[in-house]
Amino acid sequence: MPRPPAPEATRKREQLSKPKTHLLIDGDIIAFMSAAAAQGIWIDSAGWHQPIANETEGEAIVENVLHGLKTGLKGDSYSVYLSDPEDNWRKQVDPTYKATRADLQRPMLLDYLKQYLRDNHGATHWAGLEADDVLGILATDPKHHCGAYPDDRYVVVGRDKDFKSIPGLHHSIKQDVDAKGNMLVREVSQWEADRFHMMQTLAGDRVDGYFGCPGIGMDRAAVIVDTPMRLIPKEGVKTRGVNKGEAVTKWVGEPTQDYWACIVSHYAKAGLTEDDALRTARLARILRYGEYDRETESVTLWTPDKLKDIRKATAP
Repeated sequence: MPRPPAPEATRKREQLSKPKTHLLIDGDIIAFMSAAAAQGIWIDSAGWHQPIANETEGEAIVENVLHGLKTGLKGDSYSVYLSDPEDNWRKQVDPTYKATRADLQRPMLLDYLKQYLRDNHGATHWAGLEADDVLGILATDPKHHCGAYPDDRYVVVGRDKDFKSIPGLHHSIKQDVDAKGNMLVREVSQWEADRFHMMQTLAGDRVDGYFGCPGIGMDRAAVIVDTPMRLIPKEGVKTRGVNKGEAVTKWVGEPTQDYWACIVSHYAKAGLTEDDALRTARLARILRYGEYDRETESVTLWTPDKLKDIRKATAP
């Protein structure tokens, strides 16, 4: 009879076969939150207020945050990604992207803590990309959906609302918690991710400096995407009032499953073009697997044909 495996061999085999959870962490937000938390105000005897920050305190906050995330999310491992400090592919789409942030005051330790993450936690960046994009690519890589074993999980960890356009598992820092403070992981479906991207295309993102279709916010955008109508201009004349007889254009909605035609028609009603809509859609796109070539450091820009296979039936 064959001898049973040694207990140590059995334990190692069980460890290898146990599903793993790997955290994909947005290092930009970790550095920003930690730097902001470490900053204080010193008031001298003359009443002058001076911002101060201690590097050791900032480092300790980073360590506590990362430890808390790994423990709270039961992560077996994690990797940290930062935005490229020198280049951003979205500025090739629109040079004014994030220009409104140029004058915002940054926490004193922000750059120091980003370097700390590089030196102590292996944080890295991909050429030309924001941290969001790297996480989006890794989270949607088919290999990362199954990992070494079918139940392995890759969880995107950050705080950017744009992560809602990435299908997969997510944890939003300080938001995805239950009543007892336990950290939660939620899943964004393919439909939910594409829906949010379309909503961003309509509403824009004022924080990042692109404005979408005038007069449409996220609530209105949700209604438009959930009940898509293609707006058709109809010429007519006013039949009453002081301007009776004056030519007027009325926009009549026709139900459609062509989401791009729906979006473009709302831009047209606002006096904008399809190129305007396309520029916004590209700025709003968090890159996914297959949309970036690391060898050439080039981005494949989003195109409307990606919406052709979306059907309302895919909604939950």
